[in-house]
Amino acid sequence: MRNGMNGQTREFVRLFNEERDFYECHELFELAWKAESEEPLKSYYKAMVQVATAQFKIEQGLLNGVRKLYGYCYEILANLPADYQGLDMERVRREFTAQVESLPDAATIEKGTYRQYGLDFLTLETAGRNCEEETR
Repeated sequence: MRNGMNGQTREFVRLFNEERDFYECHELFELAWKAESEEPLKSYYKAMVQVATAQFKIEQGLLNGVRKLYGYCYEILANLPADYQGLDMERVRREFTAQVESLPDAATIEKGTYRQYGLDFLTLETAGRNCEEETR
């Protein structure tokens, strides 16, 4: 299956959704991105590194960093199919855009205070019926 979830994506989703360990997500997919030569998989890994890093920056209160990362990766995300690597990429695009649009009009906020501004981390959703079980 061309758009099935590979093992790296399965682990990325687990780290992202269950552990909220965005640093490890970054490490995992940065290695995959640098090792991959085929497109669009190489660009997908790079864009998802930037999505994970943006979540880390929200926790750190570095809002301009979130905006910059969104600008770097959105075009790649926009060019991926709605279902790519077993992920609902349409939802990633929609929710990441909404997250960036809801950022307070400030360059930074105090570390750890993001919920006071109505912000929360993204959650990656699997596409298709059986992908959810595959990620566990």
